Amino acid sequence: MMGLAASRIVAIALVGFGLITPHIKAQNRQDPMATKILIEVGTRYKKLPGFSAEFTRESQDIKGDVQSSTSGNILVSGSKYRLKTGTTTLFCDGKTVWTADKKIKEVSIAEYDPEPDDITPERVYTFYKKGYKYIFIGEVKAGNSVWQTIDLEPENLNKEISKIRLFVDRKTKEIRKWIVFERGSNEREEFEIRKFTVLGKSPEKELRFDKAAFPGYKIVDLR
Repeated sequence: MMGLAASRIVAIALVGFGLITPHIKAQNRQDPMATKILIEVGTRYKKLPGFSAEFTRESQDIKGDVQSSTSGNILVSGSKYRLKTGTTTLFCDGKTVWTADKKIKEVSIAEYDPEPDDITPERVYTFYKKGYKYIFIGEVKAGNSVWQTIDLEPENLNKEISKIRLFVDRKTKEIRKWIVFERGSNEREEFEIRKFTVLGKSPEKELRFDKAAFPGYKIVDLR
């Protein structure tokens, strides 16, 4: 079963939090209904000064059976974010990444140097505009809500991810769930939003790494 490092969890988690730009230009190969929904979602998310979200993540095998499950919280404002999952808390200010591991009481510091294909906060509005097809699949009932389903498929068949399936609340235009499918198998990572909170202003203090909040931790500077 695939194991995601903290950096990849960040990347995939961010897919569901405002990855759509309202300035998208529809191309012939794109589904008009999918384009319309993505524009509506992007218009909502791009205006937010910041947000926090509690989510669950499940790793599933080729049959869809759950192999492992974790929960987490992500706080985002612009290119800055803080991710808490398991025993790890990760801070990023757009230049530096601090990863605090409670289990071993250690903080590692590294330069923020994402790969060209990484989905980062500053790229989430544009990463898919080149090299992706998006298709409207249909609608599904989810309790008292109706979710619109869209598949994002990379045109490059060498990409590790074969498909990202989004579930958008038809009424609120919030992304409620997304599933990331691994190429070459039917293994997948499923993320679902349990609580989403829009912040009135940027949470600068909470996004900043503070050494005093981690007393007794060994500091390992990898820069």
